[in-house]
This record gives sequence, structure tokens and C-alpha cells, in this order.
Amino acid sequence: MSHDMKDEKDKRSIVYTIEECQKCGVKNKRIFKVGDYVYKFGGSCLRCNGSTLITMIYAEYVNGT
Repeated sequence: MSHDMKDEKDKRSIVYTIEECQKCGVKNKRIFKVGDYVYKFGGSCLRCNGSTLITMIYAEYVNGT
């Protein structure tokens, strides 16, 4: 096992969803919810009340404790 693979296993990941407003372009980062997928329509924009679209889903690694 390589050193990099061992480091990956020692870390925990948090999955985030990015929603982007189709009207004003504001982006919102939130914790991933089961059922999220890219190009799914989200909720209403907090800034202009326009509709949001999920544009990205990704994981960030954090050190395990």
C-alpha cells in the first residue's frame, strides 16, 4: 500500500453540494443531501427568489480524530 493511499484512509470526507441561482448567479454551498445530483433544480435563491440548480457535488477531506 502506498503512503498516499494510507493517508486517504486516515481522513474523513464531507460531501458538499453547490447550488447556483439561474437568475442572479449567486452560489450557495451546503452539505450534500441524499437525492442530490448535478443539474437537479434546487430551492429558491435567498437573494432574489429565483430558482437554483445544483452545479457541483464534491468531497473535502478532513483529518480523522
